[in-house]
Amino acid sequence: MTKDKISYVDHSITVLVHKRKSKKKNTDGKFWHTITIDGVTIGEIADYTNKWDMKGLLFPASLKGTKPLTRQAVAIKLVKYGAIAGLRHIHAHMIRHGIAMHLQGQGVPAEAIAHHLAHSSTAVTLSTYARMSASQEKAILENLNVKFR
Repeated sequence: MTKDKISYVDHSITVLVHKRKSKKKNTDGKFWHTITIDGVTIGEIADYTNKWDMKGLLFPASLKGTKPLTRQAVAIKLVKYGAIAGLRHIHAHMIRHGIAMHLQGQGVPAEAIAHHLAHSSTAVTLSTYARMSASQEKAILENLNVKFR
């Protein structure tokens, strides 16, 4: 991702998505996808790009900055830094799942979550990522005043 793919006005970023299986025609599994992000996060991105005087890629594979990070390189970094932090084996899809759960917990419609994750349908989102947590179930049952006895 490069700085020109960030809109500080619209609070959005545009990323190149690589999917192994894609229903989009003539894309070879690659397409540009724009998502909205909150004001705090866009501010942190602005601070990061300004502090480091970013030119070209925001997340380069090396200090030379000529090639982007690969999916495999991100996976290796997540495992490495997760272990340093004392976390069990962590991977990028855990982060996607967490984002989906967080959005769902705030009442975001499945259609918006599916768009955010670049899913082709809400069925994928609901069956794979956005599942109800125990605390969400408890809150719903308490709000409905459900009694099991």
